[in-house]
Amino acid sequence: MADKEKLGNFTPENAPEYEDVLQCMRCGFCLPTCPTFALTGRERSSPRGRVSLARAVAEGKLEFTEAVKEEAFFCLDCRACTTACPSGVRAGEVMEICRSQAHQFFPLKHVSKSFREFVLQKMLPNPDLLETSMLPARLYQKLGIQWLVRHSQLLKLGPEWVDKAERMIPELHPPLRPQLADVIPAEGEQRGRVAFFLGCIMTLMYPEVSRQTVRVLTHQGFEVVTPKEQKCCGAPHLTEGDRDTTKLIAQHNLDLFMALDVDAIVTDCAGCGAALKEYEELLEEAGEHDKLATFRAKIKDVSEFLAEQGLRTEGLKPVKKIVTYHEPCHLCHAQGISKQPRELIKAIPGIVYREMEEASWCCGSAATFSLKYTTESQQILNRKLENIRATGAELLVTANPGCHLQLAWGLKQAGMIQEVVHITELLGIATG
Repeated sequence: MADKEKLGNFTPENAPEYEDVLQCMRCGFCLPTCPTFALTGRERSSPRGRVSLARAVAEGKLEFTEAVKEEAFFCLDCRACTTACPSGVRAGEVMEICRSQAHQFFPLKHVSKSFREFVLQKMLPNPDLLETSMLPARLYQKLGIQWLVRHSQLLKLGPEWVDKAERMIPELHPPLRPQLADVIPAEGEQRGRVAFFLGCIMTLMYPEVSRQTVRVLTHQGFEVVTPKEQKCCGAPHLTEGDRDTTKLIAQHNLDLFMALDVDAIVTDCAGCGAALKEYEELLEEAGEHDKLATFRAKIKDVSEFLAEQGLRTEGLKPVKKIVTYHEPCHLCHAQGISKQPRELIKAIPGIVYREMEEASWCCGSAATFSLKYTTESQQILNRKLENIRATGAELLVTANPGCHLQLAWGLKQAGMIQEVVHITELLGIATG
């Protein structure tokens, strides 16, 4: 990204490339794919409308106004428009950069700014501090305080997002990162050696999912290396417009994982995988092009990796369940991984697979979007829930923690029966 010369009314620091906003032909192919445009019908809330705003700022025809800031954060960054665009316009990435610009044009007040900097620059890049920060939440659940709070209806007295955030929290367990051995040997004939990128949300909120990921990989014949020094992938920082901290984190993870002798770097978090694959562009000014290209080629979502290597199905136990699949946006649109999860699900004996309508339509989670825009997020989620209901499935499979949180909460609120499971949990059940 150009940050040396001023581009129109953007600030020089972390400004978008002009070519990125010039490519849009305004053909409108993106419009039917955009959840926020479907909700509002506003041109400015569509991908081409947002890119047009960015282009107007780049050409000096428009100041970076509150409206530009609002649209930058109102974008789900689901990347569905990127999949649909014949010109390769990446509106979501342009909006990520505009969020960085928004913090320069409209800086937060002192308390909010200090809190944001602490979370993004101190807590998230520090695994030990991040894990310690979750201890009060675990005690909140274990000591019965959560039960008291929920039954007292106290949460209804505050903002809607507070009640939703509290009810989205799954049952918490000790983080997985300290529990995993540095190296776990393959079972049976070894097929390769992989590094495991354990995402922050996965180790903190879904440790049992990632435990199954490692278990499935070793059962499939791969030795698993988990470097404990790894840091957050940087996805939350990109979402909140902190590109500078993202670059520091990215360089750390790049050096750490490239020092390992592994065939692939596997993750079970779609958001992490998408962010890791963007390191090549994020760090392009560092000049380590061969290293970055090799790193990107090694990054694999667990479903992508297992589909490429071929799933060992001998010994898998039947799972007699009706299953449907929700595609995480940052898996299908950001990474182009769509058929592989379905192939793995269908390869499990006993599964009855039913395809969901609009499986790749966003669930309305989108990191902090579901809390910043609770009403709009609920409307997007309702559309997804109706499609899930129509399948008659017993299990809803997905592959991203943000989707998992949103969908599990939504299903419970709607009184629906489906249980949400990660694809490696499903494979773990079959592994026995």
